[in-house]
Amino acid sequence: MRTILIFFCFLNACLCHPQQQQQHYSPKVQLAIETYAFLKAQSAALKKVAMQFPCFTKEVRSLEKNAQAVFGRAEKNIEHFLQEELNDSQFTSLEKHIDSLVKEQLKNPIQKKKYADEFLENIKDKIEFSQDAAVHKGIISFAYHDAPHQEVTDGHSVKFTIEGHPKAEETVLTLPIPKSWTAQEAEMPATVQEFTSCDGKGNEKILILIQELPEEYQNFVLTEKSVLEMIPPQSRLIRTEPVIIDNRTGIMVEIEEILDLPTNKMKVRMLQYMLAHEQKLFCLQGSIGPVSVHQNLDLQMRKYEPLFSLVAKGTQID
Repeated sequence: MRTILIFFCFLNACLCHPQQQQQHYSPKVQLAIETYAFLKAQSAALKKVAMQFPCFTKEVRSLEKNAQAVFGRAEKNIEHFLQEELNDSQFTSLEKHIDSLVKEQLKNPIQKKKYADEFLENIKDKIEFSQDAAVHKGIISFAYHDAPHQEVTDGHSVKFTIEGHPKAEETVLTLPIPKSWTAQEAEMPATVQEFTSCDGKGNEKILILIQELPEEYQNFVLTEKSVLEMIPPQSRLIRTEPVIIDNRTGIMVEIEEILDLPTNKMKVRMLQYMLAHEQKLFCLQGSIGPVSVHQNLDLQMRKYEPLFSLVAKGTQID
């Protein structure tokens, strides 16, 4: 067995700890734990390679240094996130459990030098984001957890097109989406596609909405007044700003909507980038929530607004 590769099993192993099984963590917390275990195991495996094969020491040190930009940043952000989500005893128990697993699984020597070499090449490809390297979405998600827009500015995005989508008819729209976000089918008729942060486990979404405008709206102009007429009564208009989408003038609207759910009241904060073009209303919506109605989303929205704006500015409509 290639002992050096065993650490990949740690993605789920830490969740098998009896103390962890009693907890009901959110999907995002579970993703953070799995990714944290992966990164700590990978770091330990690199040190083992350098210790057992001194000829690889220089290469290992170089990889450790280069890994700090994304992998190291992800690990620090996960530590901060888990310290906020877990209490002190839970976090301490988790770290001890992961360290124990790493020590146990890497106690045996690496069987062949070529296995160590293959492992180092694999890590190098991931650090360089080589085309064939499968970088875990959790790593990218948490590497940019403190500044989500940098995932796009650093080049970790994909061009998504709705061409051929059954809800889009003859419309062709292309926009940049962060690689760590997951595309999901939308339930609402006007929503063509939706994307969710943290590999589908986050509380932030980007939606593509297209609505056919009636004939009487042939000269429809988006203004603060017309937007006020469109939003539901349980929504609060926070601000509007003019925006340019694909060289066309549109409007950005920040809205907070109260959701009167059966169990309790929740709310969602949205930034909607809207454009009226060829008898259609296009809307790119970035949202946070739902969360408790008492939670202040100002800081969270300011954190994600640069990302939502980048997506809107990078949108092309044909």
